[in-house]
Amino acid sequence: MTRSARPLRVAVVGAAGWAGSRHARAFAKAGASVTHLVEKDERAALLALELGAQVVPTVQELPADDLDLAVVALPTTLQPAICADLLNRGFRVLTEKPVAADAEGAAVLAAASGANERLMVGYTLHQHPAVEILSQWVRDNDVIAVNVRSVAHKDNIDSWRADPKEGGVAVVNGIHAIELVSSWFEGDPDVLAASASNSLYGSAVPEHVLSILDFPRGPVFSLQSYWSPWQEPQGLNQGDWSLTIDVLATDGRMLWSNDSLRLWNRDGGQHEQDFEPSDLFLRQAEAALRFCAGGMPAVTFAQALRATQIAVAIRKAAASEARKVPAPQHR
Repeated sequence: MTRSARPLRVAVVGAAGWAGSRHARAFAKAGASVTHLVEKDERAALLALELGAQVVPTVQELPADDLDLAVVALPTTLQPAICADLLNRGFRVLTEKPVAADAEGAAVLAAASGANERLMVGYTLHQHPAVEILSQWVRDNDVIAVNVRSVAHKDNIDSWRADPKEGGVAVVNGIHAIELVSSWFEGDPDVLAASASNSLYGSAVPEHVLSILDFPRGPVFSLQSYWSPWQEPQGLNQGDWSLTIDVLATDGRMLWSNDSLRLWNRDGGQHEQDFEPSDLFLRQAEAALRFCAGGMPAVTFAQALRATQIAVAIRKAAASEARKVPAPQHR
């Protein structure tokens, strides 16, 4: 079988985690051959058996000449160095968002060979069928304001999410909306106001963030992002992420809420469009395989870096306003 005819071969780093296991199964479903899973212990053994993959303990064990793509799904603080190493060895890389939790991590990745050509950043919102319609509408209209509510269901905030170095909910979840909205408008936005709280779970990181930003030649962008102990009846990613993006323009309003899109025109006309629930990991895997074949990445390093810089600015602005509470005592 020739190289062009065989299934593309993929390795997943951090395969036993929530995102890593979804990536691995999505690539297999998309027609790729998932040949290697990187984990230091036996947590990936069952997944490897399911996919017919080999488990290796480090990325140094991955064969650069025998893989088409390396997928990195690790805590944010660990990803820059791992991705930089893979890029410097010649791999094409799909990394989980964001590219880094802070400027230092981003600098590590920026110095890697091929960061602008061989790196795709996994912002799954770009894979939803509503995004192309909404993005085109934004480009065609004079936008006044964008209001976003992003809520991710979590039973607990523990493990790596509870590490202050990871940045809290704005960097881990809200950054999806930050990246998408910032892709619509030019310039560096000013953070007009921001506040944060850790009252929902009592962890060491911001769990609820409110911010208002102003783009130089664009709209006011308000963002509410939080982790929620309550699962909502509808949502993305198999129901565990509820997202609403409300865009107000001089000639109308468009509202994207999970799998529905609503448009109100200035003349009184209304349009509605509903979408079947999407497996965003599968759609992203399909896009990444096109990237392996020479296509453009859905989200480039430069675009993802801008989102990280904005998220860090929000985090810093909210730090002085953050309300800290003791961790709840369980009896």
